[in-house]
Parts: sequence; structure tokens; C-alpha cells
Amino acid sequence: MKNKPQNIEDFLFDEDYNESIIRGSVKSSKKWKEYFEKNPKTIEDAEKARKIIAGLASMNDHTSEKEISDYRLNNQFEETWTKYRDTKSKTTFLKVSKIVRQIVAVAAIIVFAITSYSLIDNFILNNKSSEYFELYVPMAKQSQLTLPDGTKVWINADSKIKYSNRFNSNERKLYMSGEAFFDVAHNSKLPFEVFVNGAKIKVLGTKFNVKSYEGDQNIETVLLEGKVQLCREDSPKSGSIEMEPGEKTIFDFTTNKVVFSRQDIDADVAWKDGKVIFRNTPLADVCKDLSRHFNAEIILDKNSPQLADHPFTFTIANEPLPLVLEYLCKAAPLTYSTEYIYVDGEKGVEKTKYTISARKN
Repeated sequence: MKNKPQNIEDFLFDEDYNESIIRGSVKSSKKWKEYFEKNPKTIEDAEKARKIIAGLASMNDHTSEKEISDYRLNNQFEETWTKYRDTKSKTTFLKVSKIVRQIVAVAAIIVFAITSYSLIDNFILNNKSSEYFELYVPMAKQSQLTLPDGTKVWINADSKIKYSNRFNSNERKLYMSGEAFFDVAHNSKLPFEVFVNGAKIKVLGTKFNVKSYEGDQNIETVLLEGKVQLCREDSPKSGSIEMEPGEKTIFDFTTNKVVFSRQDIDADVAWKDGKVIFRNTPLADVCKDLSRHFNAEIILDKNSPQLADHPFTFTIANEPLPLVLEYLCKAAPLTYSTEYIYVDGEKGVEKTKYTISARKN
């Protein structure tokens, strides 16, 4: 044996020990049995490490390493670490071994900050309270992941989702802000619930899209397959709205009014395939969507308020933002100006601001 692990950190980093847990070969098990007979004091820490390694390997999240690097993945455990790091003398950053990385990509990317083993024990081994995993996808990015129940989720730019570590055990609740498409795994005994901007969407197994960013007064829901129920989160007994496949609802949370339509719902979900489709979309909403899609600030000139409601119909796929803006200026009497803003004076990080205004004759 090349290395002789003595504590939990040693076992967590030891490739041979990780492989023995994941692969479970007879030869490897025999080797470690002999090691523990000679080093009985290490058995307790080895067992703790085994539970952590096995738990990570069992995670069912197929988000790629490339996607993970593009967004922030935070959870309550990291907050716990921040809270205690100034009071604990020993801090270790735990990185999962190559064996686990090969089996579950997301487990290899999540870096657990460990202040003491008691925190690990509370989080993974004897977790009785709810912890939440929060995932944020920044502007100009998109991502996809599979939840523990097999539900596939496509997450659009500037969106976030949050779900409990109890997800798929006694609940399937997900909280979100922004836009996401769900292909929900069927489970008649455990409904899938999405909470967004004060509303609740309840399903059993279906495909649907939800859009409601922070600050929006509307919740847009598009149903492709199955059936969903939409109601206010604060008064679920006051009545719910049932949707059928092919329908789109726009629920105005401030007025409690709902508008139904069945017009070209494929355009509302095209974003997950890399396209952005606008159909008679007001210019103000076009600017918001383009800002998220390209991670740029696109605003309307304050002196041209009449432009906000001007409708546009077009599709973009791989076109750069300047080309899209040129199209808008050709399709309507518009012009735009470009301004470069330094959002971080020390590092010199630049952000582009585009202002659209009415073209002067």
C-alpha cells in the first residue's frame, strides 16, 4: 500500500480507498481488511469517510463539468461553514477523488468546506433537518440538470432554482425565479410542486415551462404535455387553474387575472434549444430578454417612451448582439448608441450598455 491514511481527510483523498468503496472489488476489500487489522485506530475515521464517498457517488445529477463552471452552485452547508470558520481552528477543503468524479460529475465540482467533522456528520450522515441547494445561472448562460427523482430541468439565463435535501423522499418541492423548462418524472404518490413569485404549480408528470423573473408581476406558464394546476401560494383553497396541453397562461399576480392562449407555444420553449423567438413582443420586453441572453445592459431612451410597446417578430440563434440591434434598426425607425462601463475599477472589468432611441428624420 503506497499511502497509509490515518484520519478522515486521508481516506477521503486516498484513490485506492475511494476505488474500494465505489468498485467494491474482492481484492481491494481484502487489502483494506488487512490494513485495518494492523491499524484498528483508523477504522472509525475510515467508516465516516466511506459514508461520505458512498453518498456522493449515489447523487443523480448529470450536469456536465463545463456547465457547472458557468454558474454559482451554493448550498446551506457553505453558509454554515462561513458562520463557523472564524470560531474553528481547523478548516479543510474536501475535494472528491477522481473515481467519484468519473461516476457523478456534479459531485466532483461541489467543494465542501469542512470546519470540523461534526458539521459533515450533521450535513450528510445524520441529516434530519432540511438543507437547501441553490443553483444560479448567470446572464448569457443556460444549463441543464437532472433532479434526484429523474426530472430534467433546463434553466435559462439569470435564473435560479432551489430545492431541499429531502427532495424525492417525502416531497418534490422546487423554488425558482426566472425561467425554466421541466420534464417531470411521473410519481402519482408524490406530486411535483414549483413555487414561483407567490404562485404554486402542481403536477404529477408533465412537460411545462415557467417564466417569472424577480420583479415581474406576471407568471407565464406553457404546458406541452400532461396537466398542471396553478394557484396562489398564499391562498391555495381559493381556487386553482387547470391547464391542458398546448395552452399558455399569463397570471397577473397583482390583479389576480389570468389570460389563456394557444398561440405558437413552441416559441416560448425554443430557448432551451438555443433559439430566442419573439412573436409580436413589445420592444421593452425584447430588451429585457436580450439583456439576459447576451449579458448586456439594453435600455430604451427616456425621451422615447412610445417605443416600449412597439411589437417585434423575429428569431435569433447564433447572431451576435450588434447584428440583432442592426436588424431592429432596419425593421423600425430606431437607432442605438454604445457605451462601455467599467463595473470594477480595480480590475477594469467592462460591461457594454446599449441605448435604443427613435431615429430622427
